[in-house]
Amino acid sequence: MINIKPVFLGVLLWFLGSTGFVLGQTEVPVIKNTDTDPIVYCSDSVYVAQGIFVQNIQIDADDKGMQVSIVNYERGEDKLGYEVVSPLKYNWNDSKGTLEISGVGTDEQYREAISKVFYFNQSGTRSVGTREFAIGLLDADYLPATEHFYQYIAQRGIRWTTAKAEAEKMTYYGLQGYLATITSSVENDFIYSKIDGVGWIGGSDADKEGDWYWKTGPEAGTLFWRGTSNGTAFGFAYWNNGEPNNVQKSWGDDEDYAHMVVNPGGKARSWNDLSDEGDKNNPEGYYYPQGYVVEFGGMENLKLQLSATAYIEVRESKRPELDYTKVKTLFCGTMSATVDLFFQNSDPLVELIPLDSGVTVQNPLTTKPKITVKDYGQYYFQLNTIDEASCPYIDTVMFEFHNQPQAIFDLDENECYGYNLQLSYSGENFEEAEFIWYYNDAEFELGIGVDSVTIPLGFENIDRSVALKVNEQGCIDSSLALEVKVKPNIIVSVENEEGCSPLIAEFSANTSKPAESYLWDFNDESNSTDQNPTHKFLNLEDERKTFDISLTVLDINGCENTAVYDTLVKVYPVPIAGFDFSPQEVLITAPKVEFTNTSHAASLYLWDFGDSTFSYETDPVHSYKAMGVYNMTLEVGNNFGCADTIVKQVSVVFDKINPPTAFSPNATLQDDQEFRLYAEGVLNDGYKLLIFNRWGELVFETDTQEQGWDGTMSNGNYAPSGVYTWVLEYIDFMGGSHKQKGNVTLLF
Repeated sequence: MINIKPVFLGVLLWFLGSTGFVLGQTEVPVIKNTDTDPIVYCSDSVYVAQGIFVQNIQIDADDKGMQVSIVNYERGEDKLGYEVVSPLKYNWNDSKGTLEISGVGTDEQYREAISKVFYFNQSGTRSVGTREFAIGLLDADYLPATEHFYQYIAQRGIRWTTAKAEAEKMTYYGLQGYLATITSSVENDFIYSKIDGVGWIGGSDADKEGDWYWKTGPEAGTLFWRGTSNGTAFGFAYWNNGEPNNVQKSWGDDEDYAHMVVNPGGKARSWNDLSDEGDKNNPEGYYYPQGYVVEFGGMENLKLQLSATAYIEVRESKRPELDYTKVKTLFCGTMSATVDLFFQNSDPLVELIPLDSGVTVQNPLTTKPKITVKDYGQYYFQLNTIDEASCPYIDTVMFEFHNQPQAIFDLDENECYGYNLQLSYSGENFEEAEFIWYYNDAEFELGIGVDSVTIPLGFENIDRSVALKVNEQGCIDSSLALEVKVKPNIIVSVENEEGCSPLIAEFSANTSKPAESYLWDFNDESNSTDQNPTHKFLNLEDERKTFDISLTVLDINGCENTAVYDTLVKVYPVPIAGFDFSPQEVLITAPKVEFTNTSHAASLYLWDFGDSTFSYETDPVHSYKAMGVYNMTLEVGNNFGCADTIVKQVSVVFDKINPPTAFSPNATLQDDQEFRLYAEGVLNDGYKLLIFNRWGELVFETDTQEQGWDGTMSNGNYAPSGVYTWVLEYIDFMGGSHKQKGNVTLLF
């Protein structure tokens, strides 16, 4: 709701009581604009009513508030914008040309919100003339031309007579309501465009057919039309084509009541006559009553100040724009200059005002003012212009006054320069400057404050030149290209520059000019004065090691040059292979050997055990299957492809012979029919087997392990069964002498 706290005097107290005004108070509700002079609109947006005055009005509901309405709204051109005042809400109604502001707020918040509403024109071909604005509450629209308020009440199917009675029951802050009486085209257009006005209005010819009177409001009893569609107007009337026509309805009623037309095929904003119930049999038709228009004002001697007006004069104008293709804004090497203010397609009145106290302007009202400054820098000016439509504009323009630099730098053209050429700017600057250094006609380095540079000249046999451009705040100077004399160029090549340690690299040097001397630095605390030296590089570390190689050459003209080649030589670390094994002496009866890897800086391992078997394990275990001397090889490698190998020898030797304890010449198996002592690894050389009976008599002897005792004696007869003693002497394959002794039983 909207709370207004008014107390009017005398007879007005009755009206106040009927609208919720609190009696006994002295505050009077006011909405007025203290400045109603037309505001000139040229091109920039303008505030509609900065002098708005809102007092003693409290908005206490979210759906209530105030509105700013363009009375003579030109759709597609006119528009209202706003600067938000929290917590109020805004809604621009493009069809009505109304900006609605709603929400709970104080009179001061709404005053601020209205004062920040601005107008602008969207059209490139605007309609010039005065725009009228009505400012009031949301619950009714105010027409300044009539000083009345209007509301549209939507109520489908309502009769004209009922609408008339309902309208007369309504009041608006003490103003009596009635069905609208339309007495001018301004009022007619306003009702139609602003308040959805399609419905009953206050005209009727029910008393006398053909005589149309206003039956409501201050115009009650006023004749405004006589006759049908071809009748005579006695005031303002705006009937639709062929209206009024008094078509009698099927239920017997005449058409005696005025209604605003909604039929889109008819004349816009026009009226027609209907029966009291309208076209009640066709609820979806154009002539079924939709509602009625209520007007407030003129019934009493009460003039509410609940609305305000504002005016904006829209002129055909275009902001004068400087033609910066012709206007010079930068002046170098001076602190005083006359500027030419050229405009694009216009010839406005001008005034140039400095915004800095240290600046003077002579002839400020001309297009050729003279500007004088005290120091170099950028200076801003207010440019006031008035175009041909007398529209004033304010712009800001900038003019710059800066030092004219000289692009000079220190270079001795008679000196021989080496790999690095250092140049420094020797001119004078007053402000921040950009330097662009050129080497061989190409930009080499640039940047703000880069007043020195180091140029690597290289070793190529080419002509060289350097130059400089200085840009101090847009004021530019460029030097000539100066020739640079360089020291002899050096061409170095190397064979075998990458590999595993120790790496032997072969270097060679050539120069474009005859050289007096060479000095190589291999970056390992060693040097050479040979032109084409050979050098061994070592890497005792675990990671790749690189060597920066430098060569200093002195030519026959006394110019010296040094070439440095970063990471020219790359030497990879070499792993160191090593291992231990246990046991150190391996018997064939216990042939398992355990290996312990003691290699350094290795990640890959290959074991060759010497018996055609291999392993990739770090610490393998291996069992030999035969006696012999084996070369055990360990090859190790790293991720750089470098390798190392170590070889050690192991002997798998004979242990002892394990003889049988008995035999029988009559045995089924042939191997059991004789007593023979033999083994792999036993040599025939030095072999001797002796067999004795229990009395110590020799009964058998042999010097080869291929012959065994078959139980016979030297006479050819079998020896008696019993236990016999044997003695064996032999030499193994390693040359070791052995002697064994034991007993064997002869069985039959």
